[in-house]
This record gives sequence, structure tokens and C-alpha cells, in this order.
Amino acid sequence: MKTVPFGMTVVAVATGLFGFSTTVRAQQDEPQPIVSRAVSATVDYGNDAVFQPGKHGTDFDRLGVRTQQILTITVQFPPELAGQTILVDPLDGGAVTVPEEGLLVGSDGNVTFQFQTSEGFGAARIAVHQPDDNNFVQFWVVDPEHPENTPPDLLGVF
Repeated sequence: MKTVPFGMTVVAVATGLFGFSTTVRAQQDEPQPIVSRAVSATVDYGNDAVFQPGKHGTDFDRLGVRTQQILTITVQFPPELAGQTILVDPLDGGAVTVPEEGLLVGSDGNVTFQFQTSEGFGAARIAVHQPDDNNFVQFWVVDPEHPENTPPDLLGVF
């Protein structure tokens, strides 16, 4: 039989008791509501082709585009957000061009940026948001070789 010094026994017992005294935080039962502050969006294809997709929840209606197409997108927020920074993230490829100082909500509530679609076909979503705000401008890059892969009733210039 091995002898354990008394001091080590007290430390072992104290450590074991300490483990039982920690508290566990319960998870929240209800999810946080999704906030979407964008009021409207305007997509300018150039050549006087401008569309204003409808909005449902956080999502703007999907518009059709071509590969490598450059669009000018304006998203309107409430004017009280003037001066606040908006983040823009292309989620499915493509490139976004924003001013060097960042994308700030103007006094009229608008933010405007350019988006160039990728070379791939299919979904092309852009998140236009703040940390507590979600808005998605959606496009579908059309494959002219396989029109059966294009969603029906797709608006846009493609």
C-alpha cells in the first residue's frame, strides 16, 4: 500500500469539491430575431436597364445576370442610419468595389457599390449588412448553354 501525504489528500479533495461548485449557463430557449433594415434595392445593369427587386424578410428577389457582368447596386436604409458603415460580402464569388473609405450610409439612406459576377454559373448572393443586420441581394448567373438550369420567370438582363 502506498502512502499519500496529508497535504496532497486535502488538495485532491479540495480540487474535487471545486469542480462541483462551477455553474453551467443554460442555453437561450428562444432564438434572437433576425433584423433586416434595408428598405429597397436598385440594380442598374447599364444601358437604361434598371430593376428594383421585391423584398421578403432578409432576401431581395433574385435577378438574372451574365458571367463577368458589372452591376451598380444601391441599397436604401432608413435615413437615421446616415454615416454608419455597411459591410458588403459576395457570398458565392464575384467581386465588390466599394469606396476607399468604406461603404457609408448617405444622408438619403443609400449605399451604392459595384458588383462583378464570377465566371461560374448559378447563385450569386451578396450580403449587405451590419453586425446585427442581414440583407441579401440575390442573382443567378445564367448558363446560356443549359437554359434548363435557369430558374423560371427570372427577371434581369442576361
